[in-house]
Amino acid sequence: MNQQEFTALIEQHICPVLAGATMVNVLRQPAPPELVVIQENGQTMLVSPAKGAEYTVVIKRNQVFSADDAQLIKAILREIVANFNKTTAPYRARVIKYAIEVGVCKYLALTNYPMLVEVLDGFDSWSRRTYEGRQPTFSVVVDFANQQPVDESHPAIGTVLAADFSALLSNSVESALVLSATGALVDYVNFTRAAVANNSFAPGHFMAFANYADQQRVCFTLTANGEVLVFKDQQLFFSKVNDSWNYYNHHSTIAALSGGSLAVRKAVYETILDVSFARTGGCLAVVRLADVKQLVVEEGKSGQSVIKQDDLLAQPTSLKSQTLSGLIQSRKFQDLDRMARKEMVGIDGATILTYQGEVLAVGAIVKIDGDSTGGGRLAATKTLAAYGTAIKVSADGMVEAFVRDEQGNPTSVFEF
Repeated sequence: MNQQEFTALIEQHICPVLAGATMVNVLRQPAPPELVVIQENGQTMLVSPAKGAEYTVVIKRNQVFSADDAQLIKAILREIVANFNKTTAPYRARVIKYAIEVGVCKYLALTNYPMLVEVLDGFDSWSRRTYEGRQPTFSVVVDFANQQPVDESHPAIGTVLAADFSALLSNSVESALVLSATGALVDYVNFTRAAVANNSFAPGHFMAFANYADQQRVCFTLTANGEVLVFKDQQLFFSKVNDSWNYYNHHSTIAALSGGSLAVRKAVYETILDVSFARTGGCLAVVRLADVKQLVVEEGKSGQSVIKQDDLLAQPTSLKSQTLSGLIQSRKFQDLDRMARKEMVGIDGATILTYQGEVLAVGAIVKIDGDSTGGGRLAATKTLAAYGTAIKVSADGMVEAFVRDEQGNPTSVFEF
């Protein structure tokens, strides 16, 4: 693999795994002893193809990189580099994608990774077919504390998933097949019978799966739209969407949410996760209290309003604001039911909060400049970024947050 091939690999395949990361430079100097090194307080990641290489690729992003990020990229790079020269274009792109998948499995469980690959292969096969006219969904829990070997009473998961009847054995909402560390089918779990605690680091719809994935278990879920979700350490760890893997660094994302107490920032993060996986789209802004009066300019006063007076919940005058004001009942955003928060943000328009969690408006129509570029939701988000942190959730699930930089322009602070 030459330098041009390696830089293309980083840009096209590695950066997308680390949401928001971009390749910014290539240093013509001997590589560090490690394949991946984090510098500049986590803002920079140096990536090399091998120890002693003559160059290093520099990756940056607004969210800080963690030691877990580095370990993941090491696992993926080792797998890609080991297989890169075993094939040629046009087959190489598929080899790289599969190597990334194997690298993810090695990161999750180095000793047992072949069995995890087998699970994902089974999911991939079912994502391309239907059973009696419907798209089956699956969930599989691997219990690494269970060492049951494969035998006649405990078949291998690959064999089970290859059979048609497996389409009815679990789903992505209520139930899962339980495997031993060797991939033997050992049990069945029904999540509807288990108490579900609040979990900030998983979409609400899949909270039971996340809570079940404790230190001894990893949970894999294939959803109805063909996405794969992986839960570990009681949180969403990975998703595979449109054949691309995404890694979630929850703590760095919450830290990037400027302003507000931890309770407000966690509630905001929970909600954007929920809206993202619900695929409803939405716009959410957390604004500085000092800037609230600039959002709405009363008639007869100078200045231009960003949202209409009718959209404010404090003095509701429209049917929408009156209805939502009555439902919220002056409660703070972080005190509202999680499902209610998701549904409110999904309403067309913007949900606007203060740093303290006071809900100023829901479904507010944002006035944007005529020369704004991009879609209406993106333009509204960038407009609201002048007053705090504004977050756009696209209908395809992509999330991007903006704040105002020193020059007064909206700049991205995180995305996933």
